[in-house]
Amino acid sequence: MGLIIKTPGLYSTLQDEGRREGMPQGIPISGAMDLHLYRFANQILDNPEGCACIEFFQQGLELELGVPTFLCVAAIGGVITLNEAKVDVNSILKAKAGDVLAIKELTKGSWGYVAVREGFESRSLLGSQSFYKALNKHRFEKNDKVMFSDFEGESGGDYPQLDVDYYKGSTLDVYKGPEFHKLSETLQYQLRNAKFSLSKSQNRMAYEISERLGNELEEIVTGPVLPGTVQFTPEGKMIVLMRDAQVTGGYPRILQLSESAINLLSQMRTKTRFSFNLTEINSEKI
Repeated sequence: MGLIIKTPGLYSTLQDEGRREGMPQGIPISGAMDLHLYRFANQILDNPEGCACIEFFQQGLELELGVPTFLCVAAIGGVITLNEAKVDVNSILKAKAGDVLAIKELTKGSWGYVAVREGFESRSLLGSQSFYKALNKHRFEKNDKVMFSDFEGESGGDYPQLDVDYYKGSTLDVYKGPEFHKLSETLQYQLRNAKFSLSKSQNRMAYEISERLGNELEEIVTGPVLPGTVQFTPEGKMIVLMRDAQVTGGYPRILQLSESAINLLSQMRTKTRFSFNLTEINSEKI
């Protein structure tokens, strides 16, 4: 036995690096919203690459441990407790059977990760344990059980520290999308120089940008899209596709976020201001 979900909170799921094997069948990649923070959660515990973590959104997740283990709650900033006592995020926590871990709130960012030593165990589908409603689950529910192997012993020596400067930027590196060249010079200038903000419409499928731009482009023949693709709707809305996005779409694809930009955007909250930095494809920073 591993743990029991006492309170699932919002959008709590099991995620790893995602599944690219399902794209030919139209199955989204999924995977952790913020791969940088997810990888850090595993790194701090010295886990093998690709171990599944519990991903949660902002607050409310409560877990009861059924066996002893070492765990980590990775977050940009947050208030968490172990048996009602406050503990540090981004540290190695020693837990025993019966302990209760609670995510009270994230004080910074939107997504966090709970990792355990050697990772969570579940059935892998098309090369991934990531939740996706058409394959396994949409999200965790109360009293769900999540399996992992018990681990006792020592946690090891020093562990890495989260580079919080990674999340201080408000500029997103992007590349030209396939339909970028069809935009007017005025729209291209706006994308390069204007400030934008996030609307309240944010989920694992897409984040919507609040500002509207004039759009005279026609819809395209359905084409491939990826996490980070910025679609431009007839109403002038810009929609940034995220990890659970579909694999094809019919709206013009005007920009493509870099991997680091997807991570950064995923942690931004409603009304956060940001700008685009149009860069060349060979200069991506991951």
